Amino acid sequence: MTRTTSRTLFTLGYQQRSVKEFVSFLIDADVSILVDVRETPWSHKPGFSKRRLAKTLSAKGIRYLHARFAGNPKTIRANATSHAECLDLYDRYLDANPQVLDALNEVVGSLLVAGERVCLMCYERHPDDCHRGVLVERWQSKSPRAVAHLGADERFRLVRA
Repeated sequence: MTRTTSRTLFTLGYQQRSVKEFVSFLIDADVSILVDVRETPWSHKPGFSKRRLAKTLSAKGIRYLHARFAGNPKTIRANATSHAECLDLYDRYLDANPQVLDALNEVVGSLLVAGERVCLMCYERHPDDCHRGVLVERWQSKSPRAVAHLGADERFRLVRA
């Protein structure tokens, strides 16, 4: 498969999706590497744990990379009293730990510059309900590039070019 270059960063959540549907979004967007931003790449949902997902993706020509450093820390998730508070605490965590965005920019930026089509993944279907939405918004403030959230409200949703 010949991949086209893109400076767009994609994101995708697997909530309420089958592995087949999830992978089809990646294939449709011509993603070449999936960057998992879950702190712990494990899931109750079959097929979405690290090894199994990496194997499935590899069979489709998509590489898998776990970026644990970008995950929402367990202490934040455990101590938040609501989902909104959890996202707010993660936003503050990024303020206190600028190295997270620096590392994300180094990884994602270098992949995009190399012509890779990169997609960040996490659990929540909608990026506004997920730490990846906070992460990407903050990343864009440091590295103004387009972001497309796959499967959020429509097939592709472009955010700020």
